[in-house]
Amino acid sequence: MPTTLGFIGTGHITAALVTGLCGSDQPPDRVVVGPRNAEIAARLAARYLQVSVAKDNQAVIDASDWVILAVRPQVAREVVGALRFKPRQAVLSLIAPIADEWLEGAVTPGRLVARFLVMPPVEFRLGAIVYYPRNPEVERLLAPAGTALAVKDKHEFLTTWSITALIAPYFNFIATSADWAARNGVVPETARAFAVSMFHAVAAVATMPGAPAPLDLAKAAQTQGGLNEQAVRELSGKAWFEQVSTALDGILKRLEGRAG
Repeated sequence: MPTTLGFIGTGHITAALVTGLCGSDQPPDRVVVGPRNAEIAARLAARYLQVSVAKDNQAVIDASDWVILAVRPQVAREVVGALRFKPRQAVLSLIAPIADEWLEGAVTPGRLVARFLVMPPVEFRLGAIVYYPRNPEVERLLAPAGTALAVKDKHEFLTTWSITALIAPYFNFIATSADWAARNGVVPETARAFAVSMFHAVAAVATMPGAPAPLDLAKAAQTQGGLNEQAVRELSGKAWFEQVSTALDGILKRLEGRAG
């Protein structure tokens, strides 16, 4: 059955998701985007034949079977509240689910099918798309752009979302490794290329079908008296891994409104 997917909000995440979906081997039949960010909307429409730009947000709703809400939390209530949804229209929300109890009522007589989270690498069909509650139709719709993972409730959703706060620290970890090598005489471009390639390769191993759990991979990488064993011992001695957990505790408290 043909599917028309509409986007309210045309920012960078929308651009990444549309690119991932339309570039997959199972693209939506039609995509309608709002005109709010004219540059991004025009670029998507020029790149993909199935993408068109609506005259306004209401036109997106009127043309779509599925609607994805991708507006900033600060303006979400105002934007969504001004729209008239069709009876039983399927709605997915990318809006941060913090104090959003108003959302289900705002999309009525449409139905809020799921809340979900994507990250920028979805543009390249990389990474997880976390959503709740579980729904086979939602998984079918989103899976072409990444690994669709259902969680059972809002707490699990926010806990999983907390881990995304480690993206910048991860890149910092790579940069620190490369900078250290450069300070010790390696050509900076070579140091950076090696660090990026190495971390990409070991991360890819963990995503292979049937791969051991990350902790088992960590243990397998540590030969007795070896370099990895030494690094883990020294970082553990400084409570480095515990500090990661502590940072994530703080992120989750913030997302759940418990900070401070």
